[in-house]
Amino acid sequence: MVLTPSMRDWFFLILSAIALSSGRIFLGILFLNIFVLSILQDRGYLEKWNATKVLGFILMLRTSKGQKILEKISRPRKFWRGFGEFSIWICLIMLFFTTLIVILSFISIFTSTRDQISIEPGEVLLIPGVSTGIPIFWPIIALIVALIIHEYGHGILMRAHGMRVRSFGLLIFSFIPMGAFAEPEYREVLKAPKRERMRIYAAGPTVNLVFSFILILILAIGISGINSTMQGAYSAAIVVDGPADEGGLEPYDLIIEVNNQSIRNGNDLREILNSSRAGDVLIVKILPFDGKEWGGEQTIQITLGDRYEQYRSQNISENDLERAGINQGDAFLGVQGDSLGPTIRDTEQGKNRLMGPFNPDLTTGQRVISTIIYPIEMLSIPFQLNGEIMTLEEQKMLDFSIIEFFIIEGLFWFFWINFLLGFANLIPVVPFDGGHIMRDLINSIINWTAEKGGLIHSQKAEIIATKTSNIASLLFFIIFLIPILYGLII
Repeated sequence: MVLTPSMRDWFFLILSAIALSSGRIFLGILFLNIFVLSILQDRGYLEKWNATKVLGFILMLRTSKGQKILEKISRPRKFWRGFGEFSIWICLIMLFFTTLIVILSFISIFTSTRDQISIEPGEVLLIPGVSTGIPIFWPIIALIVALIIHEYGHGILMRAHGMRVRSFGLLIFSFIPMGAFAEPEYREVLKAPKRERMRIYAAGPTVNLVFSFILILILAIGISGINSTMQGAYSAAIVVDGPADEGGLEPYDLIIEVNNQSIRNGNDLREILNSSRAGDVLIVKILPFDGKEWGGEQTIQITLGDRYEQYRSQNISENDLERAGINQGDAFLGVQGDSLGPTIRDTEQGKNRLMGPFNPDLTTGQRVISTIIYPIEMLSIPFQLNGEIMTLEEQKMLDFSIIEFFIIEGLFWFFWINFLLGFANLIPVVPFDGGHIMRDLINSIINWTAEKGGLIHSQKAEIIATKTSNIASLLFFIIFLIPILYGLII
């Protein structure tokens, strides 16, 4: 019997066409998924594939494959239980930061303008090939691997504690995996001690975070052997009408000599500027950049400005300048930095940024700071560079082949996806792993308090913990629902 689309199916197909024609790509794809999955379900294909619909537009595809591998991997039970305990502490630390981000994001809603709040739904989900700044090839491969090892982390800890895993599977949206799952025997999980449950929930994100650390170590080791094709110093931005601008210096022009002193890197140029005063004249030899390549040597003349007066013209107070150690007469070249690096840069800037805390040129203090901010910097790079991991100029300054850069990109995206997946799963909201950990943690604390003080019954403690988790979940959805609604309305 041939089934024809119902009125409901035609309705979503029409909505999809309207959304796509009006430029609402994400909504158009979403409605099209609802239409296609409805047809597949009516014709019995989902039942044959052991699949079900989730929320009407996501395909939950189950498989029993991987069970034998799971059994072999999870055999050293004691080791994996120890890993589970380690995972709890890692996740509690990360859970603190995700909770802080959720709270700060909620507060920012009341201090931001409508344009700042508004975002497109597709940008929230960070879909490879759809969201701005995320290409499709490496991110989609990395996402599949990250989802598999994440769910295997859960499954291994389940088996380490004697619980059964019914199936593995993927959550698919328009042929793109959006999530994965290890389907347990839920009664066994619910009846398990809270500590064991917390180990199971914590194992998935921790596997991704540990894997991301290993990947960035491999990336740092691999990229450390790549050298620059030229020596010198440059700046990515020039202050309009500043000394460098008036002298004819352009962004990415490579400074190779100043007053007959060779410039090998940014430190050489900074030393000259630190020993100079406002009004000094620098004879600068450069390799001019035309947007594609560096040309032959040219000589320009730059008369240094006064850094103190420059900052005062920007309404920076004298007290702030004094605290920053900026005095009258300090030399000002007229260049400025951006979020991708310092004001004056080496030709290995792109390489050093990817190496982060593993950069051998860092001091101990710089290495500590770099370790803290490195994940945030790496997560922001694709959005700043429209899907690239270096600027075109930074790539041209380094001596690597197309294959070497292709591998570097792969390592970067595997790190990026795994860290993001591990971190995002620790949002303190059910059904995320962080929400389950938070719920059991609150329950354990309340139960411990009840046992010590005799103030709260254990059943009431469970109710309080559940309500707290629900409130956190509601807060999370409010935080993300408001920007999405603005994005749909505007």
